[in-house]
Amino acid sequence: MRRRLSVWAYPWDLADEGVAAALDWLRDAGFEAIELCPNYHAISTFAPRNLGRSIHYSEQGAVYFPVRAERYGRIEPRVFDEPEVLGAYAQAAEHAPECGIQLNAWVIGMFQPWIARGYPDTAVENAFGARSFATTCPASPDVQEYLAALVGDLCDQYPVHGALLERPGHPEFAYGWVRERILIDFDPWTRFLAGMCFCENCLTAARTHGVDAVEVRDAVARELRDRLSRRQDPGDLEATIAARGEADEELRGYLEAREQSATRLVEGVQRALRGTGTRLSVTHAEAGWGPTGLRLADLLDRIDGLLLPDPTDEADEAKRQVALARSARREIELMVMLWGSDEFDPGGPEFAACLERIAQLPLDRVAVYNFGLLRPETLREIGQLVQEALAS
Repeated sequence: MRRRLSVWAYPWDLADEGVAAALDWLRDAGFEAIELCPNYHAISTFAPRNLGRSIHYSEQGAVYFPVRAERYGRIEPRVFDEPEVLGAYAQAAEHAPECGIQLNAWVIGMFQPWIARGYPDTAVENAFGARSFATTCPASPDVQEYLAALVGDLCDQYPVHGALLERPGHPEFAYGWVRERILIDFDPWTRFLAGMCFCENCLTAARTHGVDAVEVRDAVARELRDRLSRRQDPGDLEATIAARGEADEELRGYLEAREQSATRLVEGVQRALRGTGTRLSVTHAEAGWGPTGLRLADLLDRIDGLLLPDPTDEADEAKRQVALARSARREIELMVMLWGSDEFDPGGPEFAACLERIAQLPLDRVAVYNFGLLRPETLREIGQLVQEALAS
């Protein structure tokens, strides 16, 4: 199996360094692929290698390539306003093959504050009727149409090997919040209930599935009020969801409708990629019941790749997902994300143990985070250690 060393990257960092120069540096450092984002969520970054734009601040996120507006429906892309940055994707697509680097698209899913603000009916809404303008809901037909159009537009313009959808399922509670203030402890089940979406799109999907959606919403609100009034006991979320769904037919139907909505979104992107040659991957799929409602078993005939959970923090779940992927009737590329920072010692025992666990998995790519956010010497050292581990 050919294992590639990859790196996550932002187009503004490539544009500021010079796309060709950045890709040449990656090639010389041993990297064979790049995960380049065409869109991104709200972010504040400090880039030690980018002195011209050491701070990049985006309050609501944007799209970072020149879109073709006629391909989109109700949701119109919010395009970044710097032509040099918008040109980075085209330059990367042209130069990457010349230096032997595989170009992959790292596509943000539901963490889209600009969409939630501009189109409030697409925002996640909890059982109390409060909307989160950090994230959108995958049950929204407009969101499904938009994301499929975005990925199709990108991969129709540029020769992208793989498009990775980051979090195309239902957002977890507080995901994407800005400077969150939560002063009580949530057990996993309470946190799951607090994150369940009851927007009109979710209610409609549940009704179509034969569920009394309003009763489920009201029951969740009642249980939340009770649980939030007292200290909670931790428990296994997957087991709790399964047990509660078994005991409550309406709740189980609502959860099934959530899963169907997330699956439909992935199916829409898959259709948009037909004819482009681009392989579709997802993150945060789940081997069993989980908070995102993106069940891996439902996607095995629809995806070409999968970002596995952290093999250190979630080793058992990673193994379950590998087994599921290997049971599929199609070849599914497997990859992991490796965080880099100055907080750990790349030559220390903890990192060595992490690399050993990674090397034991049947991976196709290991992607280091992140090109612009790490010192060049740190990124180079991490890359060399990963290559040594994969070759052993």
